[in-house]
Amino acid sequence: MNANRIIDMIVRQVMRRLVNKGVNKGIDLASRKGNGSGASNETSKASAPRHAQNMRQAQRVTRQMRRFMKF
Repeated sequence: MNANRIIDMIVRQVMRRLVNKGVNKGIDLASRKGNGSGASNETSKASAPRHAQNMRQAQRVTRQMRRFMKF
């Protein structure tokens, strides 16, 4: 195996890890998991409409992301 192939393998591994971290961070941001508000722990009737609104927004963001992620 020559040096060029070894360098290419290393670069691919590093790029794969960076892209995976970026995608995970973006999905967490879009789904608002990282805000620490504890919305999933709330079970009162007053929080139900807000929870439904957050779910609709997350679904809309997911649909928009799917349009641009063609494989």
